[in-house]
Amino acid sequence: MNNLYQRLDLNLLRVFDVLMRSRNVTRAAEQLNLSQSTVSHALARLRQALDDPLFVMTRKEMRPTQRALALAAPVRQALALLEQGVRQSASFDPSVSARTFRLAVPSSIEHGVVPLLVELLHQRAPACRLAVSELANSDYEDSLSRGELDLVVAFADGDHLSSRLRVDPWFDNPMVCLSAEGSGLPGCLSAEQLVSWSHVSTSTWGHNQTLVEQWLKEKGLERHIAVWVPSFEALPKLLATGRYLAMVPELIARDFCHYYPLQQHSLSESLRSTYILAQHPLTEFDPALTWLRQLLTEVGDRLHQSP
Repeated sequence: MNNLYQRLDLNLLRVFDVLMRSRNVTRAAEQLNLSQSTVSHALARLRQALDDPLFVMTRKEMRPTQRALALAAPVRQALALLEQGVRQSASFDPSVSARTFRLAVPSSIEHGVVPLLVELLHQRAPACRLAVSELANSDYEDSLSRGELDLVVAFADGDHLSSRLRVDPWFDNPMVCLSAEGSGLPGCLSAEQLVSWSHVSTSTWGHNQTLVEQWLKEKGLERHIAVWVPSFEALPKLLATGRYLAMVPELIARDFCHYYPLQQHSLSESLRSTYILAQHPLTEFDPALTWLRQLLTEVGDRLHQSP
């Protein structure tokens, strides 16, 4: 064991990391752009150096041993840190970069913020691309550490992100009520007026709707949910029937009232949803992500200043 580190070169660690994720020599070879025999030979060297089989064949995949499972996280973190160091050695030029930025965001951000972000990327980093996925009930530590995601937009009180992530406030937005034009409702609604109607809930999992429920519960009130939908797509047509109300962030209501025959109502008490940016510490000094965070800060400032 004294000369273990001398026997484990970087290529072997890369092979181990890809095998942990693919659990298949052929797939690992394809990802590494190596021949299958080269990957098999590297695995043999790893087994000899570590004195452990590392992976055991089953009917479906190569199953890692306990030793391999114990090594997986440190190896992944070491490789990610090395990759981060290499990236930091080069500056980021948005005007020529062709990087793909990967974000997980709630549906309200996808609808109300992503179009503005895309427009700014088009102006300042025309060759860069944006890949957006929907926020899920995940701690996101693994996907951020692997580089599968760059940033996660979440809710300040969501209570699901890993405590090991770097988390910073982004911007907040008031919750408002949407109704069909001609509903007869005043511009400002009390909690009692809010629960006198049936509602459409725009998420089966999400903080904004939970925020509303908790606010009403504190007052001993509960709204009747007639329809649950997973996004905002069906909301205009549902509200146009005149039968329902919907609680949404103001940035969503602003767009809907512009394009559809809907009107928004403020609440008698302020109810605000705060969005945060989460990032893995391994990528904290990535110049490309530093630039992206600055761009997102500008986007948040614009939204915060909007009426």
